[in-house]
Amino acid sequence: MSSAPAFRQLADELRARIASGELSPGSQLPSMTQLRAQHGVSSTVVRDALNELRGDGLIVGRQGKGVFVADDVSAAARRPGDTQARLDRLEDAVRTLTERVDDLTAGRE
Repeated sequence: MSSAPAFRQLADELRARIASGELSPGSQLPSMTQLRAQHGVSSTVVRDALNELRGDGLIVGRQGKGVFVADDVSAAARRPGDTQARLDRLEDAVRTLTERVDDLTAGRE
């Protein structure tokens, strides 16, 4: 089993289905309820996975209709890893801030 978080595993699976054409541009993704049941995960995992795909430009939500594969998936597919790169930069920033806070706290004691 992968050591990646559950939301990333689900996002990667959906990303692969989009890349393969199984989920083609304009097609509707399964509902959150269906994704939860199919993958045995929580609503939070499904939401986070969809947010990652949305951030990558692979899917779009339509109010009252559902979530659909973006019409221009080819542009989004050309930039795989953007999300991971952003997460890596965010982790570095958090680490730096934590070190700074620790230094400031140590100076007050």
